Amino acid sequence: MGYIHYYGLRKVLDDIASSVEDERVNVDVIMLVGDLTANGDLNLLVEVLEVIKEVTIAPILVIPGNHDLYVMPEEWGKGVNSLLKLQLFNSLTEKLGYIPLMKAPYIIDGVGFVGSIAWYDYSFAPEWLNLSIEAYREKAFGLSIWADREFIKLPFSDDEFTLMPLERFEEQVKHVYDSVEKIIVVLHHVPFRELVHYKLRPEWDYFSTFMGSEAFGHVIRKYKDKVRLVLHGHQHNGVEAMVCREVEGIKCCNCASPVPVILNI
Repeated sequence: MGYIHYYGLRKVLDDIASSVEDERVNVDVIMLVGDLTANGDLNLLVEVLEVIKEVTIAPILVIPGNHDLYVMPEEWGKGVNSLLKLQLFNSLTEKLGYIPLMKAPYIIDGVGFVGSIAWYDYSFAPEWLNLSIEAYREKAFGLSIWADREFIKLPFSDDEFTLMPLERFEEQVKHVYDSVEKIIVVLHHVPFRELVHYKLRPEWDYFSTFMGSEAFGHVIRKYKDKVRLVLHGHQHNGVEAMVCREVEGIKCCNCASPVPVILNI
């Protein structure tokens, strides 16, 4: 599941916990595809993790979303940046009994799970808008602003940052490849352009640029003889959430919903 975006309203957690509890006897493993919090608050992250952990005994695999790396104004002067938030997310989830896929892949019953936050490098920019890379780096169109512009604090560009989780992701795929029959890829951002929901409306398609990166799709294609399923979040537009589609024979499911999606592997 994804799109929890917890901001402190306890009823949200109670509803999620109830949904997980209803399905717990039907699942062998649970995957959380990021954006557990709305603003990167580690105290809120702990609340989410503790509530979900209480209602299931299944292994819970987790990756962060972009919102989990947000740095609030009160943190800016304390040396906190989004790289540190990524480290803290992975360490905290592991400490509380979760399996952070960005630290290591997970294997169960001959199935390897490999995960990453992934990121965006503007490779999904709609060509028809005919805008420069600099225009996308602004992360603003008209009066609308992509929130990452204000709250993601990285010491380098988005396209440079994309290479970091990308390299780690492929290393992990290679690590499990010979040991498993199937590979399940768990990402926050979208790996294939074919999955991006364009509307041919400039105010919408501009922001579709930030859905993900084709580079992750290229890596997945290299190992598609074993990749059976790709799960992602991030793209929650009311139409595509909880929808599965195929890209070159690979089943890809958008899990950007607080409602658990039950899938057979």
